[in-house]
Amino acid sequence: MPESLAEILNELRRLASYDGPWRRLRQETALLRRRVDELGSREAQLSDVLVIALVGGSGVGKSTLLNALAGDHLARVSEFRPCTPAPTVYHPPGVTLDVPDWTSVSGSALEHLVIIDTPDSDTIVREHRQSVIEVLAKCDLIMLCGSPDKYLDEATWSLLRPLQGERSLVCVETKAEVADGIRAHWIGRLEEQGFHVADYFRVNALRSLDRKLAGRPPSADEFDLPRLEAFLRNELSAERIARIKRSNAAGLLGKTVARLDEQVGGAAETLRELETRLHAADQAVARGCIEIIERRLFTDPHLWHYAIGREVSLRARGIVGTLYRLLEGLRTLPARAAGWLPRNVVRARLGRRAASILTSKGTFEEELEVASRDVIELHRRYQSDVAFAFTRAGFDPPAEGAGVDPFRREVNARVTAVLEGPAREGVAKRARRLTALPAALAADAPPLLFMAYAGFKIVYAFFAPDPLPPGFMGHALAVLIILLGLELFCFAALTRLLAWSARRHAANMLRIALHGPCLAFAPERAALHDAKDRVETIRALKAAVFR
Repeated sequence: MPESLAEILNELRRLASYDGPWRRLRQETALLRRRVDELGSREAQLSDVLVIALVGGSGVGKSTLLNALAGDHLARVSEFRPCTPAPTVYHPPGVTLDVPDWTSVSGSALEHLVIIDTPDSDTIVREHRQSVIEVLAKCDLIMLCGSPDKYLDEATWSLLRPLQGERSLVCVETKAEVADGIRAHWIGRLEEQGFHVADYFRVNALRSLDRKLAGRPPSADEFDLPRLEAFLRNELSAERIARIKRSNAAGLLGKTVARLDEQVGGAAETLRELETRLHAADQAVARGCIEIIERRLFTDPHLWHYAIGREVSLRARGIVGTLYRLLEGLRTLPARAAGWLPRNVVRARLGRRAASILTSKGTFEEELEVASRDVIELHRRYQSDVAFAFTRAGFDPPAEGAGVDPFRREVNARVTAVLEGPAREGVAKRARRLTALPAALAADAPPLLFMAYAGFKIVYAFFAPDPLPPGFMGHALAVLIILLGLELFCFAALTRLLAWSARRHAANMLRIALHGPCLAFAPERAALHDAKDRVETIRALKAAVFR
């Protein structure tokens, strides 16, 4: 969670730089960039002067109030028509604002204050109204001016509403005549509109101006003008100015984060539902891939028998093992011969190439094209459903064919990892068990014992008076062949049993690998992950700002 304003601004800048496919956030970036720039500017100007804007409708006495505060005729006044075509900036000597088209008057005794008299906010002249908006963007405190006959000014309020919480607001009743005035009704209506009034002053600006020009002391019929001057001169100290600026920045920051949370952060549930649909589609694609790949790699038992037989042949020892190696070499001679021929002459079957991966080093992408047309077509079919769901959730659809190549590579990588990992190790492990020394001794024991018995009979008959029966050697040889045949049959049967076990184990490993997350829809998943990350950032910002 960001702790400082600088960290918060950095996170907001990162959000404002988003140009991804999520329209909901992308539509907020332009406004967010403007507000981040304003926040950065306000953070850098905490120690500067306080800019006060005099705002109100035509004829309420804004210019007269400025003249009364200055004690001189700085701005033109009129009871009947707008007289301020451009803002008038009243500032202390040496203080300037970057406003070349505005009227600038130096000489204010208010050291830390700049007062700007604005054109009438209820004007129908577009340039005048735009000038008011520009002043409001630069000011720190708004003095909302109203008279007893004109204070419920919707045109003025429409300019102030976008700044609610971003600017301090003070009300000034400029033409006070009676004791009560319009204070209660005016403040009540403003609060109903959501405005917070920090202070309220009742003045008669024209009487105060006349009194100052005549050099007379203040009188009671000027009402709160002395208090207003004391407020501007004494209460708005450098420390309070900094607090006002911080409060304004905090208000702008709060509105910025609140809008982000409302417009973007509220989509968290939609993103969760979209993630659920994406996961379901990913698992459906995984099941389809498993069915296709199992049909091509795991339904043919000869593939696994070939792989086990090759591994056993490389490790076989003893009489039975040697005979099995010779028979296996003869049995696989056609497949090996086909592999010796050039690829443009004959292409080995998929099973043979898969078996070569199971029994030797190899590159999967070159040797085994598992991601077939059926698998890719399966991905495209589900991708159209996913793209429709993403479009409904406010995402731009991915480009045609996007994600097919990452999907193909991911399928190849996972099947390669299974065949070159657990499947190959399973084949080698079973072959090692079958060809281990104890197993070889157990397989060779019956023929060796029989040969020892036959040898004993021959030696014994050589020293005994009675010769061997006629045909003994032929019978012994026949029995030995039968015995070796039975041994080879049992050895081959064990090999097939181990091949079945290895195939089942590899199929289980393949299911686990392909059912793992993030198999398909890489572009959609990246867009969703990015959107969720932005939502989490907004939630963290909200927690940091409103804690």
